[in-house]
Amino acid sequence: MLRHARMAASKQNIDKWPDYLSISFSGVDATNHFFGPSSLENEEMVRCLDETLADFFEFMDREVGRANVLYVLSADHGMPEAPEEMAEAGLSTFRDSTEALMIDVNSVIADEFGVESAIQFFFRPYVYLDNAAIEALGADRRVIERRIVENLMAAPGIELAMPTEPFPEQRGHTLEEQIRRNYHPTRSGDIYVVQTPYSFLFEEGPIAVMHGSPWRYDTHVPIIFAGPGIKPTRVSRPVSTVDVAVTLSTIFGISQPSSAAGETLSEIDVTDP
Repeated sequence: MLRHARMAASKQNIDKWPDYLSISFSGVDATNHFFGPSSLENEEMVRCLDETLADFFEFMDREVGRANVLYVLSADHGMPEAPEEMAEAGLSTFRDSTEALMIDVNSVIADEFGVESAIQFFFRPYVYLDNAAIEALGADRRVIERRIVENLMAAPGIELAMPTEPFPEQRGHTLEEQIRRNYHPTRSGDIYVVQTPYSFLFEEGPIAVMHGSPWRYDTHVPIIFAGPGIKPTRVSRPVSTVDVAVTLSTIFGISQPSSAAGETLSEIDVTDP
């Protein structure tokens, strides 16, 4: 990676036009999934990442010059501890396969409504219904949705099950806005499932932990801006990773991405980028 960067960057070709280089260090993600954040494997991965970043910063200082580089470091998500890790800390946790849960719920729906396999599959965080089979039997889809929701929320490890159209009693739920922001009309499923904190519901396999919940350990990530003209400070107000692209556009005086949804971070005041 650094050899390729060396070909593209040097003090001799610096001009007034900003260049953008995006680098993803995905080893931490994979290691966390298989072993968990508190594992020795992840500790070693973070140590290696620290060395890699040190080498990269040294290269950029030498080849481009510290005064010519604005760094932004962040992450796309957090990661929960393994349920077993948190159970040792005295918290209530749960681990089970989604397959077993779906078999149990489908059995209930089949007995009550005669719809076999009303749930086609559960691909986190959504339950996908067999709407064609429900319609073919003339069953009331909304009634079946409610029974599925009731059964899911009675199961261990589930905090909330919310259909695309929430039931009246679910309107205004503290998680409703987050769930709505996750929804995509052509890809999302029919019922959004929220696990209880540090619970694990996933297909059987080698994965130890999985992100994607609305809890803070999954949604809180660092955003670090470092470079010339940036005053050292710590920002504790809520911000979002989608603010990064808008802020960079503002700093460099360029057009924002066409689908940009964030806001400029006023704390990043660079008078001469």
